[in-house]
Amino acid sequence: MKIKTKIISASVFSILVIFGFIEYTTVNDRQIFLPPADKKEEQETKKKIVEIQAPKILPPSTDDFRNDFKGEIRGTSSTILLDVPFTSQAPFGEWDDPRQQDGCEEASVLMAIAWAREEELNKENAKKEILAIAEYEKNKYGSFVDTDVHDTVDRIILGYFGYEKSKAIENITLDNIKAELYKGNLVLVPCNGRKLGNPNYTPPGPERHMLVIRGYDPIKKEFITNDAGTRKGEGYRYQDDVLYKAIVNYPTGEHIPIKEEKKAMIVVWR
Repeated sequence: MKIKTKIISASVFSILVIFGFIEYTTVNDRQIFLPPADKKEEQETKKKIVEIQAPKILPPSTDDFRNDFKGEIRGTSSTILLDVPFTSQAPFGEWDDPRQQDGCEEASVLMAIAWAREEELNKENAKKEILAIAEYEKNKYGSFVDTDVHDTVDRIILGYFGYEKSKAIENITLDNIKAELYKGNLVLVPCNGRKLGNPNYTPPGPERHMLVIRGYDPIKKEFITNDAGTRKGEGYRYQDDVLYKAIVNYPTGEHIPIKEEKKAMIVVWR
């Protein structure tokens, strides 16, 4: 009977050890039974170990690569992409309307203001605003065709929309554009559209064209744009050197010849 009791006790002990209900250690060839550990304390200990082994990975701060405007942007592998609503300058494809055909500045500013004020855009209100801006310019300045960066700021951003957080800057470099994007600012650039090589333009493409730069991909070296010159322009990508070479601050007026190819941009911020 004693032997049977010992066998049963040994079996129960083995089961308890296997399933972790009791623990033991060996000291001088003798088995010493340990008191049951506090489960809550054990869990807290394991949690601390996990936290030490796997620290939280935080996203890089924009301060890491934020520079003075005239400085060079520091290296980063992070893509920046601002959430900017899109519209074509001819939302319903009415390209025969001269107000929409020459509405790249109006449409680009409209997208920038919608982003700055956190507003939505749809085809109906986009067309209404583009035509209203053109009418405002014609009544006040005699023309809605082609405005350089300074007049785009003065006449449309400040004059029509009454929005003050913008600036026109000349003699810019490629890094100047990137730096503004990494600050979280939006950039508008005037271009010779024929140098962009966008297959969605009606050949040969617009010689005077403005578009919105909303992001940058440093791995592929591409600017991410909202290009109002095509209905497929939302998030359209251009190689950074191609877009930069196409930038030209064309003069205000109806297709006035471009005598100087100055690099310029408009910066809009919230």
